[in-house]
Amino acid sequence: MATGSAAMHDSGYKRLFSQPLMVRELLRGFVAREWSDALDFTTLRPVPASFVSHRLRQRHGDLVWQVRFRGEWLYLLVLLEFQSTVESAMAVRVLTYTGLLYEKLIDEGVLRRHGKLPPVLPIVIYNGTRPWTAAVDVAEMIAFGGEALERYQPSLRYYLLDEGRMGADDLPRRNLVSALIALETNREREQAPELLAGLIGRLREMGDPELTRVFQEWVEQVLVPRGLRGTEMEPMPRLEEVRTMLQEMVAEWVAEGHERGLKEGIEQGIERGIERGIEQGIEQGIEQGIEQGIEQVRAEERRLLCRLAVRKFTTETGPRLSALLERLSDPERLAEVGEWIIECETERELLDRVQEAIS
Repeated sequence: MATGSAAMHDSGYKRLFSQPLMVRELLRGFVAREWSDALDFTTLRPVPASFVSHRLRQRHGDLVWQVRFRGEWLYLLVLLEFQSTVESAMAVRVLTYTGLLYEKLIDEGVLRRHGKLPPVLPIVIYNGTRPWTAAVDVAEMIAFGGEALERYQPSLRYYLLDEGRMGADDLPRRNLVSALIALETNREREQAPELLAGLIGRLREMGDPELTRVFQEWVEQVLVPRGLRGTEMEPMPRLEEVRTMLQEMVAEWVAEGHERGLKEGIEQGIERGIERGIEQGIEQGIEQGIEQGIEQVRAEERRLLCRLAVRKFTTETGPRLSALLERLSDPERLAEVGEWIIECETERELLDRVQEAIS
């Protein structure tokens, strides 16, 4: 069993994937990306996992979902398993899990009424640091007994979502599971505001208060303690107030950039002045270096603002905002743009505010 922070993490994931909209995002963006149109998400509902043995309940999320598939009640069931380390026997556990589920459905008369059992889609979501090396099909775990026995051996494959091996191009845009994975795997502090802004924007689009609350708990109990803000555990504001935290983080990052840019500019200016060998050259070099350093920092700030805007709105927002920001050099105004990105509900509202600031 997981203990301490690991147990908190596992329970956080279970609460997240106990939300219908989260499961819908998982299916649309990952598991059923090519055929999700065949799923009727209005019928998506949880199925009690009481049929699962105590031992399995101790190790896994035991989340089962039911949904109509291609217009018929074929009971497409999604089994969600959460692991933080590689479980070599996962394929056998999934086979056992599926068998117990089918026994429950037979007891309920599904086989008698429909003549066949529904398809089962097992899913393993893995967030460990090591690559997943376990077999994804139970058939891979069974020794070959020759052609005479091959046809009698079980075969059941599960879908593996190995978070640590997902690159940015593998994560669908405007998807809550993508936002979760990006935050889960992020190791760069300066990227946190952008990633959190994307999460907040998507949650606003979904308009689900319960899912927002569950994500708030995950951010507060898992993400922040793990070092998102680079400090000891601090109280986390409600998710709808996270914009304040984002603004503070962006401001801190930009301030660090200013300091770094000025320092580099002065050093470059001194080098130019020494090369010229005269006092006036040193003074002019330092002055030019400072100006270049400031401009470099402003360019970094503009790029960050465009990335935040793209994360919240669309890819087209980036170049549109960038063209406007090139005409904006006031550092206070640039800081305001960061606030507007978080506050504005639409791209049009954001661009209109920036245009007004320039005019």
